[in-house]
Amino acid sequence: MKRTVKTIWYLIIGAAVGLLISTTAQSIGGDVSTSRFYMWVSVISATVAAFLVILGFFQYRRLLTISKDYTKYMDEDSYDKYRYNKHNEIQIYSIVGFVLSLISLSIPLITYYRLAVFLFSSIIYIISLVFLIRSARLVSILYPERNLPQPSDKNYTDKLLLASDEGERHIMMTALYKTFSLTQIGIFVGILLLITYSMFTGESQIFSVIVLGIIMIVSHMKYYSEIKEK
Repeated sequence: MKRTVKTIWYLIIGAAVGLLISTTAQSIGGDVSTSRFYMWVSVISATVAAFLVILGFFQYRRLLTISKDYTKYMDEDSYDKYRYNKHNEIQIYSIVGFVLSLISLSIPLITYYRLAVFLFSSIIYIISLVFLIRSARLVSILYPERNLPQPSDKNYTDKLLLASDEGERHIMMTALYKTFSLTQIGIFVGILLLITYSMFTGESQIFSVIVLGIIMIVSHMKYYSEIKEK
């Protein structure tokens, strides 16, 4: 699972850096057509999203098959570890695939419109959304013996923590804090990149900078208001 996460992470970083450099070069005076460039970004994003969703779907089906009678494949301890790791891996496939499909769909809607690209991106987006919803409900199928809440339930976070034991809560809290810290760093770096892009290309990204700044402020306020002594 760690290898899968690292691979996807490196692909995202490489794609983001490549996109930033290419877009900046074109805005400064490159020869490549901007419309054609964005078209390929949309197509590639949708293709990668489709690949991740297909890969996640096969993992999803295999996990459900094994969960029906895991004794045919492994012992109980191995199965507990297997379903836990596979569930998390499927969540990564579904979330990354959904975000990429959303990026792909946004391009023909905002900057470059071609019917074929729009239809392709729309189909991938809908499929990714359906898979994201289905994968979010997977945990209740894998753990029928536990009264786990659905993501759509009111006060989902509180209910999930109550249904988890001490070890699970520790793992979740550690992961959430690391994610929070990484998100704040990512937003800050994103703001710097947008400022740099605006300076080099002359295309104002002030609105994006303001939105990211507001998100950063709100998330910090929410975090520290939640952990303060009451």
